[in-house]
Amino acid sequence: MVFPAFVQSTGDGSQDVVFSASDVLDCLSDGVIATDASGDGTIVYVNRAACEITGYAPEELLGHSPSILQGKGTDPAVLRRLNDDLAAGKPFSGQVVNYRKDGTPFLMEWTISTLTGPDGAPAFQVAVQRDATLPARRLLDAEREARTDPLTGLPNRSHIDDILSGGGWLVTRARSTIVVDVDHFKDVNDTYGHLVGDEVLRQVAGRLAATARNGDIVARWGGEEFCILMLEQGEAETQEEASAGLARRIVEAIASTPFRTSAGDLSLTVSAGSASLSSSSPTAPELLHAADRAMYSAKRHGRNRAERG
Repeated sequence: MVFPAFVQSTGDGSQDVVFSASDVLDCLSDGVIATDASGDGTIVYVNRAACEITGYAPEELLGHSPSILQGKGTDPAVLRRLNDDLAAGKPFSGQVVNYRKDGTPFLMEWTISTLTGPDGAPAFQVAVQRDATLPARRLLDAEREARTDPLTGLPNRSHIDDILSGGGWLVTRARSTIVVDVDHFKDVNDTYGHLVGDEVLRQVAGRLAATARNGDIVARWGGEEFCILMLEQGEAETQEEASAGLARRIVEAIASTPFRTSAGDLSLTVSAGSASLSSSSPTAPELLHAADRAMYSAKRHGRNRAERG
């Protein structure tokens, strides 16, 4: 598909090409796909946004039928209406489920019009498409980002606070918590720098996640402090035993193997405090305070240890 160029007079009688129509279309956030209306209906042009929406490179779409974007969720009735409208010389407008290159479906809003040639015969069908799921996905991504610690990839404190204050099924299953603090972490930052400190925190997060039980929630509480929210799983041992046992395993997992960093291997320890819902800690905030107090007690008693709240 050949596009004209936009030109601008230089004032001295000559003309300089400024940009092409294709450049203009590549600036759009909506996808544009043109098909050959006079031939076999294959794709002859895609703009940058169309590739971003579908996940295909231009060369993977050009020369192919638009059906490359369709799948089992694509409504045949919508496609029939599309063909009927275009055959009657009318523009088409509607929504249909299409599929990205990776196979994920998305709801596409379409408007399709016909461009005629000098003889008045249809030359191209030009579709302007918009991913109708994009605003919702962007909102979900923003919410997920707001609840995720960017350094470790773990849920952050806001996420845990929301869980414990939300009153949903998670908070009804949250029975124990463990607060973990890296011992003498300030010395790591002061001696080796914050980049090495970040390496350590990412590895601590990994070991905590690997040590926790399936279904438990490991979060970065802030700084060098982490929190594990233990959900009731119907184990034979009591919640107090389960949380105390996991706290001990966490202390052992951190101390057992040096951390490999860009400054060399570093041996570190943590202090951990565990607490479970009880008559003395009947609410989520009191549960967290009890675990936090137990963690500080572990620090006062020599660090590299776990204590119950």
